[in-house]
Amino acid sequence: MPIGQAKFGLLGGVADLGKLELIETQTVSSAVAGVDFTNLGDYNVHFITVHSFSSATDYGAVSLRVSTDGGSSFKTTGYQYAMQYANISGFGELKSTNYPSMTNFASPNSGASPYASNCYIYLYNLLDSSKYSFATGHSSAYIQITAEFECYMNSSVYPVAETHNAIRIYPQNASNVDNGTISLYGIAES
Repeated sequence: MPIGQAKFGLLGGVADLGKLELIETQTVSSAVAGVDFTNLGDYNVHFITVHSFSSATDYGAVSLRVSTDGGSSFKTTGYQYAMQYANISGFGELKSTNYPSMTNFASPNSGASPYASNCYIYLYNLLDSSKYSFATGHSSAYIQITAEFECYMNSSVYPVAETHNAIRIYPQNASNVDNGTISLYGIAES
């Protein structure tokens, strides 16, 4: 047996550690208020990709809320976040200790593709009732109104130790999201 195979056998499946396991992908092609994920699997760390997210009526920053009741309702206040952004005009930061969502990523203003947001988000401790739920991520968008590219780096927390068993991705400051593909993954720990 080759040495590499023998080592793998002794470690007992370490090759799956950190592997992305798809839970669900949802595609939006007509106006909806948000995209809900009510099956989070059994993971300590989740990973979300958002592709071509846009609203036809207004700018809609990619935003996320958590739920404690399986998605019947979502927390609308009490999130904290800090972000840095960059565009052709320079750099800046935004922050809040009482915000209506866990994340607030680049928004393309009104209009469909190519004016759309794209981002990834890592989520930590959602299902652990003894810890706060955290998020961090990166986004980019071409902004229609200012005709410039923007990128955002964001970290946020819902500072209450409780189980968050559903999430909603929605367009903050817009009534609906009209386009986009959102995938939710769990990150394997064994």
